[in-house]
Amino acid sequence: MIDRSKLPPLSPFLLARIAEMLALPWRACRLRDCRRRGRCCWVSRNTQQPFCLRNLDAGQRAQFHAVAEEVRDIVDYSSFFSRVTFASPYRDTRALQDAGMAVARTVKSGAALREFRAFAAMRAARPPAEYDGEEPPLPEGWRDLR
Repeated sequence: MIDRSKLPPLSPFLLARIAEMLALPWRACRLRDCRRRGRCCWVSRNTQQPFCLRNLDAGQRAQFHAVAEEVRDIVDYSSFFSRVTFASPYRDTRALQDAGMAVARTVKSGAALREFRAFAAMRAARPPAEYDGEEPPLPEGWRDLR
């Protein structure tokens, strides 16, 4: 498994796009500009996160960060020649990956967007999810492989 504590923090732009996809400016943000424009307009200077994240409880924040980590992985590893397809056979994991794909599409542009569209078409050709729930964790012996 990857030690995510060593990764750089997510960019405020990417966090704002994730919050907008989850409709946080309309539902959770207390700032009038964000609610009226329907997008994140204010980012905290200290935390580099949208202001609407302060209004989430622990469970909602954990779900937000799960989507954020999925989006980071998709943005970094979505190449047509990638062996990682982000097409899990488990329905809950696939739903999280679908949300990540929707956000990742909004942050790509130009040649990267064309390559991402090819990756999305390759992913769409994969069979649909067939199992309920999330993917089970890897066995203990698999984590220490390098």
